[in-house]
Parts: sequence; structure tokens; C-alpha cells
Amino acid sequence: MKNYIFVFTISTLVCFLGFSCKTNTGRKDYKVVYDPIKDVGQYRLPSLDTTPKYCWDLKISQSDNQVALKEYLLASSISGLTAKALKERRTNTGIWIVSDRDNGVAYQSERESLEKRGCRFLGPIDPLALVTGQIKQPERTEENICKLFNGYILTDIDQNPESGTVAVTASHIFNGLIVDKSFQKIFDKAGYKMLYDASKKHVSDAWNEFKEKCLRDGLVIMPNNTWELRDVAIQNGWFFMNLYSQPHNNTKGDYWSLYEEAAKRMEDHSLIYGWEAGPRDEREINDVASLNAQASAINDWFYNSCLVNADYKNRQEPVLANVLNPKTIDYNKKKRFVSFFMSDGDNNQWMMNGFIENWYDVPSSSANKVAFGIPTTTMPQMAPAAYKYILEHQPENSTLVEVQGGGVFYSDTYGKNRNRKECLKEKAEMTAAWMRQHRIKVLGLMAKESVGSGEAKEAYQAFIEANDQLEGIIALQYTPYAGGKGDIYWFTNKKGFHIPVITIKYSLWNEPYLRKREGTPKYIANCLDKDQNNRDFNLVCIHAWSHFSDQGKNCDELAETKNGNIMGSGIATLLKNHLDDSYEVVSLQELIWQVRMKFYPEQTRKYIATLQ
Repeated sequence: MKNYIFVFTISTLVCFLGFSCKTNTGRKDYKVVYDPIKDVGQYRLPSLDTTPKYCWDLKISQSDNQVALKEYLLASSISGLTAKALKERRTNTGIWIVSDRDNGVAYQSERESLEKRGCRFLGPIDPLALVTGQIKQPERTEENICKLFNGYILTDIDQNPESGTVAVTASHIFNGLIVDKSFQKIFDKAGYKMLYDASKKHVSDAWNEFKEKCLRDGLVIMPNNTWELRDVAIQNGWFFMNLYSQPHNNTKGDYWSLYEEAAKRMEDHSLIYGWEAGPRDEREINDVASLNAQASAINDWFYNSCLVNADYKNRQEPVLANVLNPKTIDYNKKKRFVSFFMSDGDNNQWMMNGFIENWYDVPSSSANKVAFGIPTTTMPQMAPAAYKYILEHQPENSTLVEVQGGGVFYSDTYGKNRNRKECLKEKAEMTAAWMRQHRIKVLGLMAKESVGSGEAKEAYQAFIEANDQLEGIIALQYTPYAGGKGDIYWFTNKKGFHIPVITIKYSLWNEPYLRKREGTPKYIANCLDKDQNNRDFNLVCIHAWSHFSDQGKNCDELAETKNGNIMGSGIATLLKNHLDDSYEVVSLQELIWQVRMKFYPEQTRKYIATLQ
């Protein structure tokens, strides 16, 4: 069931305009406890500040993967350099690289937004044809796009795949298209000149030559056999690198020390785009970012960033999450409460690629009152139209949670290589601004080592002090997610209210064996029955990428791992079917308020008495 939120009463409008939100009884409407849309320093990502009048759809039709990669690299440079030209007011044309993701809800929303803002799509075109003058420009485009480029950067993808990586950084420095040796004669004939020969260059060469010419508010890491995110690196003047000379493999060396050096040079609170899996696992990669007060954007398969986030500062809308009024909750129930939380909501690329259709906007989400983490601090900047769609289609009974405060970082290590106290304060304030302006009441944070450490608790306090609209925090450990064992920590906000930090008690995670606090629905149900730690309050995480099968109520604890096609919120149904009537599944918001009433009843009743 979908909920649409643009229904304004007179009282809502009055409150939104900054007047009193209280009735003549002195009570306030909980639904209007949020902030108006406003730039208070939370807009961090660079972007175009305009919308193009025209847009070409670049389409690669090559079936040979190696040839297609060369064309995609060319297309990416066309996209990035035209976006750079748009920034500099040298063109009014943008580029959209066609992909199989374009039919998804998120990208459809962004294309529709471009059209509503006056962008005219000119149709599909081959990238080589577009930039070598093999097509006639449509009437009224007022320009020849070929004139935007100074020449080309030469690569040799067949003999030196890293040349394609080096060429990305060189592209924005020399304003040159990325052209492989196999296309060189075509471009020479079309009148282009070679600006830089990257054919024998490697990442270390690019770093030594170009690091001082790259902006420090972003960095991109991608394997050298991909083409994604090249355009946004070119547009924003960022350094671009791969971690391994051979994709995902360090047998021919890696650039780990270079990555560490690059991160140390970056500005506080910047995002590191992309990802390369390999011997260095995500825990290590993310921690380099976290230590330097940065975060991993988790957006390696994020397409057409230049246009998707174009002019985002002027596209912010007062779209609000649906929230539960704590006054409506029955606090006299004698139940063991269970609440479900979906993992991986910090994943920006997932939000754009199947999250809405396959995990979020499905009946089992409402039926199981599943809480969803979403990147409220990054998605409104990266993809405002897609973010709006997500909030407008919030499943009934679900709770939306801001996860991590913008990309992946660790609460216990953030900013340790900088002024940690100041970095935490700034991060918390930016996060609070996004949450308050979209009525997000719950925050999720992840610790690298321990959710109960002094460092993690220092972070909880900083985020709670920055946001007096925060109802509670949920805390995950990197591995296992349930490292907190269901413990609850308490902190006081600036108004004197005690705010809980509730740790994950168990995780629904499909592995061929059962791990402590992680496993099948049957196994977790048995664990819940025996667990006496905060026995009435049970926060269970659903691993977003796990699949299980329905083996009935009396199955073996490992049986559900076999032949699984049940995923996402459907996994919650399997666990719920194993629970007896002493349990009740509640939303995450209700779980938090039940916890607050149990441990601080007088204070909680006092606050609820102020509500309508």
C-alpha cells in the first residue's frame, strides 16, 4: 500500500511557515515536528547548477566486451566533459549513457525530472558518430558539440588496461576525449590532436603527474575493466584510480599506499565514490575513509551521475517520511516485541537499481512492519527525484531510518586522523539537518570493532546532541551485525530526554552453517525464545542479500538455507511464522517508544502529554 504525503491542513501550513504548532490546549501535532527545507551547510556534493536544454542518449551496441569497453570509456569522457562545459556555460547540451537500468523506477524518475525541467532528449546516437562529425546536429541546438573538446587522451586498453584509468584524470586536466589506439585514426582524420599519451602509463604515474591539479572534495576508485563513474570524476576534477593493476587481484601489485595517501589529502566529510573488491576487504577500504573523516559512497554501479544530481540544490522538496505518533501506542501490552530492520540502506547504487521494485514497495514490507535504512543524507544530493519517489511510496507501518549519516563510515573510527571531536560534531549536524527536514526520526550507525566501545559511545552522544528530534539510534557492528547482543545504551539530548541506542540482537543471514546470532529464521526464533537480555525488546536485522526457503514450522535449523527464493521482507514472514503468541511484531518506531516507556516512564509520559 502506498502513502502519499502532500496533504496539508491549515495547521500544518501555519506550522511550516514558522508559527506555533500548538493548539489552544498547548499540545503540539507530532506530524509537524520537522524543519523546513533550507541550506544550513548540509549540501556537500558538487554538481551542475543548471539543467541542460538538450540531451543526447549515447548508445553502445557492440557485442564484443573489449570493444564495447573502449566505446563506453569514450562515452564517459563525452559525458564528463560536456558536464564540465555546462558548468562553465560553454554548452547547453548534456549526455545520458543508455543502460539496461534506464527502465527502473529510480532512473525513470530522474529522466522525467529532466524533461519537466525543460530538457529535450535528442534521441539515441553512437558516441563515435557524435564526436567525429558523422551526424548532422538537430535544429535549434545552437552548437556543434565537437567544439567543446581540445583533443584526445590516447589509451591502449588491449595492452595496458590501466591506461584507461590514467586517461580519466588526464581527461579533465587537458579537456580531452578518451580515445583508444583502435580508434585513433578516426579521430586524427576528424581533426583532433593528441593531448596526452596514456597508453603506457599507470596509476602511480597519474598520481605523480596530476595529484596537485585534482580537487580534494572527492575521489573515485573503480576496477580498470569497467567504465562506470568516469564521467563524474571528469566533471568534478577528481583523481581516479584502480586499487589493483589486475582487476580484483594483487598478484601484479596494488595501490593501497597510494589510496591511503590520497585519502589523507582529501577534505573532511568528502565521499569516496566507487569500489574495487579484492584482497583488501570492504572493512579495510571503508576504514581508510572513516579514519580521515570521509565515507564510502557505495555507488559503483550508479549511472549518469552528472545529470541525475544536476542542480540538486534547487530541486529539494519538502517530501516527508510518515511517522508514528507515540501518543497512539498502547503501552499496556504484555508482549515480547520484535522489530525488523533491513540491512544495507547506506547503499546508494541499490536505491537506484531494484531496491524500490524488489525489496521496498512490496506487500510483505507493510505486513511485517519492516524498517528500511535509506541514505537520506546522500540521495537528495545524488538523485533528488528518486529520493522523492522513495519517500512518497513508503510502505505502510514501516519506519524509515537514516543509515550512517552519509555513506559508509564507522562510528568508532570516524575522524581519528583529524580533529575527531570537531569532525563528529560537524557530521552529526549535517546529518541532523537532512533528517529534520525530511521528518526522519531514527538513525542507524555502524561500528568497526564494537558497538559498546567508548569511541562508539562518543559518536552516539554527538549525533544525539545535534538532533533533539531524534527518537533513537540503532547500532550495528561491522561483523557480526548483532555484536551488541541486544544491549541498550542511554544518552541524554539537549532537552534532557534519555535517548536509547538499541543494538541488533540477531541477524537473518543465509550461510551454510549457523553462526552465533546469525542464521536462519528457525534458528533465530529458537534463539529468541531462550534469550533473556532485554527479552521484551528484540531488534532483528534482515541481511538484504540473503535468500531462504519456506520449510514449514517444524523444520531443521538449517533446512531454510536450501533452494531459497524468499528474500527481503519475505524473510521476516518466515521468522514470524515460527513465533508464538507471546510475541508481537511492531514497527521500529514503536519498539523505540516501548523501550523509552519501560525504562523512563515518567519522562516519556511527560513528553507524550505535550502531544495532540
